[in-house]
Amino acid sequence: MDEESIFLRETKVIDEAEHLLVTENSAGNPLARPYSDLLTEYKKLFRQTQRLVKMSDRMQKNLNELNAELQSHKEILSKMSYIDGLTSIANRRCFNERLETEWNRALRTGRPLALILLDLDYFKQFNDHYGHAEGDACLIQVAGALGRAVKRPGDLAARYGGEEFVILLPETTSTGAITVASDVQSRIGELAIAHQCSDIAPVVTVSIGVAVMFPEKIDRHQDLIEAADRQLYAAKKAGRNQIKEKVMGNDASD
Repeated sequence: MDEESIFLRETKVIDEAEHLLVTENSAGNPLARPYSDLLTEYKKLFRQTQRLVKMSDRMQKNLNELNAELQSHKEILSKMSYIDGLTSIANRRCFNERLETEWNRALRTGRPLALILLDLDYFKQFNDHYGHAEGDACLIQVAGALGRAVKRPGDLAARYGGEEFVILLPETTSTGAITVASDVQSRIGELAIAHQCSDIAPVVTVSIGVAVMFPEKIDRHQDLIEAADRQLYAAKKAGRNQIKEKVMGNDASD
């Protein structure tokens, strides 16, 4: 029985008792008066109990609302822990966890896993010349370009550190990875962010390393990162503002 039903029942009992006492008092029953006093005290206690129960209900409701709000904040904070504070795309922690997940999936399915690692050309000179505020604004624009280039729900664009970014492409062959890398390169060029201190172009450009692996049990997901990093280094050594690619694995073919 719920609280409201209990209170209704007790109210009915009190009403019946009051009616009975009026009848007994009219009949001259000497016990009617002391019973009436007791009933008066009981009614006071009953009203206090009602108020306390209502207060308890309100407090429980407020507590439930606070708990729901706290849970919501926890979920927001959890999501924020995977977001880069400057660029608002995924951070390195998010990338590391997703890489491990997708690596294990690729091991099970035998499908390729592609990684794009990119670095803004002469970014230190950009910061030195334009200032860190403009450097941050540049990184934000570049991150936006990466976000627009990544179209599939399972793909991930993340800030890897400093002026380095990474794109993880599950179940993607060399052709698909190069297509995405070229799109990224074009989009960053279209931003037309002035860079007077670049030795290769009047605007901000990017060097890109692409690695594609068909993972096997003897491999490590770190091998994919290192392969992409070597290709990025090769792109820089070859003159920057270009893409270098490596495909690894027994089934390294499109």
